[in-house]
Amino acid sequence: MERTVLLIATFDTKGQEALYLKQCIEAQGIRVLVMDAGILGSPHTQECILREEVARQGGMSLDEAVSTGDKRLCTEVMCKGCERITRELYDEGKIQGVIGIGGAQGTEIACAAMRALPVGVPRLMASTVANGPHQFGFYMGTKDLTIMHTVSDMQGLNFLTKRILENSAGAICGMVKSLRPEAMKPQGIPVAMSMLGTTTPGALRAKGILESHGYEVVAFHQNGTGGIAMEDMIREGVFQGVLDLNLHEIGDRYVGGLHGAIRGDRLTAGGDMGLPQVVAPGSGNYTVQGAPETLSEDMKRRKHFNYNPHLTLVRLRPAELVDVGKEIAGKLNRARGPVKVFIPLKGFSFPDREGLPHWEPEGNQAFIDALKKHLNPAIPLFELDAHINDPDFIDPVIEAFMAMMAKKS
Repeated sequence: MERTVLLIATFDTKGQEALYLKQCIEAQGIRVLVMDAGILGSPHTQECILREEVARQGGMSLDEAVSTGDKRLCTEVMCKGCERITRELYDEGKIQGVIGIGGAQGTEIACAAMRALPVGVPRLMASTVANGPHQFGFYMGTKDLTIMHTVSDMQGLNFLTKRILENSAGAICGMVKSLRPEAMKPQGIPVAMSMLGTTTPGALRAKGILESHGYEVVAFHQNGTGGIAMEDMIREGVFQGVLDLNLHEIGDRYVGGLHGAIRGDRLTAGGDMGLPQVVAPGSGNYTVQGAPETLSEDMKRRKHFNYNPHLTLVRLRPAELVDVGKEIAGKLNRARGPVKVFIPLKGFSFPDREGLPHWEPEGNQAFIDALKKHLNPAIPLFELDAHINDPDFIDPVIEAFMAMMAKKS
């Protein structure tokens, strides 16, 4: 089957470079469909999805958008148009990958289009702004988007820009040529599982047991983005059940930690989709902060654990855990499917064990009491005299989860 890559660029400023990239891709046997996302100036090609059509699909004529003089509005219109067109092209089987080149505006627009596609679709952004101390989460979202730093600005063709464009072409062609649609089809019953480094032993045991019973487990790292990626894929209908062993992102978001959920809808997708859910509060009682020397005086006074040279795990206060427990209960109460909650009374994470730096039973109890107080009584809650990483906790949790899944089928 002939494979096609969608090339997105602002042809008023990156036309010469985009056409060179197109030639490099075509030289490797891949067809190229071009989309012009430029706003001002004259395009360098008419052989493309025209910018006027992109703007129209974004909800406004290009002339109307430009006449406002609002560059942000123009960019938003082009983002929406590119998103819509790109998704339609993919759904119709007309493209198998996406590549973009650009500066700040071109990166914003092309990455918006790339985020509109499911996980697993080849996509690469060659960007002049993929550097510096700022973060790139707003470009990548929760998708598997590759960003290549162009080093120099993309202004004309020279020995450096040509090499970068050739590398970009080779990367996207390699991804598209190796694409196997069947690779995204589960071999077992697909379930989503949350985990983090401090609950890894328990999560790995859970994963092993489930896989031995015909499940295919996809684990999501609760680092602020992982849990939201899990939520997005649940809503896309990828999974049949959710084993939510780690709720760290909710508590960390509450106090503004480094690994707080990037959106507020963590722990909602499974319930909205009516999927079976088993939930445990793994790592939910601490915040991830920076290196020890960067901690605020408030954080220094709390119980903390130096996880590595750059990250410090700091206990939440009991009053904060009360609010976190209430928030979790409220989200679970809205679930449209079966839910069971399991509480490990001997600790929620690796350092939260008797004799280790985070052990503080009164804080955990404050969370448990708040959760029980606000949780719908129809949702079963089980308190187990075990640590979250112990087999005595994980094995009953998995037994309950598999029973719920069997009942669903």
